[in-house]
Amino acid sequence: MTVTVAICTRDRAPILAETLTHLRATVGEAPDAVEVLMVDNGSSDATPEVAARFADWPAFRSVTEPRPGLSHARNRALAASAAEWLLYLDDDAFVWPGWLDALRGAIAREGVVLIGGPIEPRFEAPPPAWFDPASVRRTFGPEGPLSDAAAREGFSGGNLGVRRSALEAVEGFDGRLGMIAGTLGLGEETELAGRLVDRFGNATWHAPAMGVDHLEPSWKQTPRYVARRAFVNGRQAWRYVGGGRGRKAGFSALKAVKQAGTGLLRLPLAVVRPGALHGVLKGLSTGAGAAVGVVRAARSSGTASGDA
Repeated sequence: MTVTVAICTRDRAPILAETLTHLRATVGEAPDAVEVLMVDNGSSDATPEVAARFADWPAFRSVTEPRPGLSHARNRALAASAAEWLLYLDDDAFVWPGWLDALRGAIAREGVVLIGGPIEPRFEAPPPAWFDPASVRRTFGPEGPLSDAAAREGFSGGNLGVRRSALEAVEGFDGRLGMIAGTLGLGEETELAGRLVDRFGNATWHAPAMGVDHLEPSWKQTPRYVARRAFVNGRQAWRYVGGGRGRKAGFSALKAVKQAGTGLLRLPLAVVRPGALHGVLKGLSTGAGAAVGVVRAARSSGTASGDA
């Protein structure tokens, strides 16, 4: 087996069924050297029934991971697969025609350990006027390696490929990061990218044809959610500063502070231009999260010094 397409999920049976149906129609019944692995991360809904519906798909199988957390589920996929590559696909991501061919082309590149493709939003309903659609669009430029700076941020985890040997070498995803049982968490794929760059250098490859459409439900286009996500984003940027790992992670604290400054500068615009509200919310909330992260990192560093 060359590629395991891993779909980690928890309590999202309806959209999971749509995703698997679309993937099956796109890649075929038995694509050569490709398997589709569903990881059920403790679902309490009809997810097992959805998996049973696809039992007749030769390329498909499912496993469970009882420890809550997206990173734990992704590591379970690593343990359950014998493939040379793992391609992590969100349970609400719909692959483009030609996605599989682009994937195969990317993994054939010598020396590459991290691959990815663009993500376009599929809005459940037209977003409100103040919401910036570009905030949920992920593009990475032309085909080829990312810049050295971009390599530390990596690709979105919703459409992310990692060479198995490299993922094992850095001991997989950090189980403390990412979504945990429905609780918003971020940064696990960026933190991983930083460790991969530290170990292997810039061994990335962007495949523009390896794209997906990602579902964006309406509840994510609310001021409350945008602010909350940005706050968590900023706080996460400082998570490992005290321990050293975060200094080199692409999810940089400097970027969080810069976004906060941008939010302050845009504040007057939000009064006269509704479209500026998104940037204000994102910038100020990122800065607030970064401030909380700095305090936590300082406390952690102080505690460690005291113990020493």
